[in-house]
Amino acid sequence: MRKYTEKIHGARLLKMMEKDDPCACCPAAPYFDSYLNSYTMWCNPSASSACDICKEFVQLDLMYSQCPCDEFGKQEAIKRTWIALEEKGYLK
Repeated sequence: MRKYTEKIHGARLLKMMEKDDPCACCPAAPYFDSYLNSYTMWCNPSASSACDICKEFVQLDLMYSQCPCDEFGKQEAIKRTWIALEEKGYLK
C-alpha cells in the first residue's frame, strides 16, 4: 500500500474540488466517498494519518476530530483549501 502524503493530498484535492459538492467528499477515501474508510487505500504508520495530513493542510488543530468542512463550515473550508493549494504550489 502507498503512504498518504501531502503531495498526494494536494493532487486529490484538485480532483475533488471539481465535484458539485466537494464538502460531501473525502480526498483520501476511495472514489472521494465520505462513507468509505480511507484506511483501505493508504498505509500510514505513525501519527501521519490521512486525516492529520488533511487537517494540517488547512491549518486545523489536530485535536479537532471532525473534517474541515464540519469544523469550519463549507465556505470557510473551501476558501482555506484553495488558499493552501495556491500557497503550496498545486495550482500552477
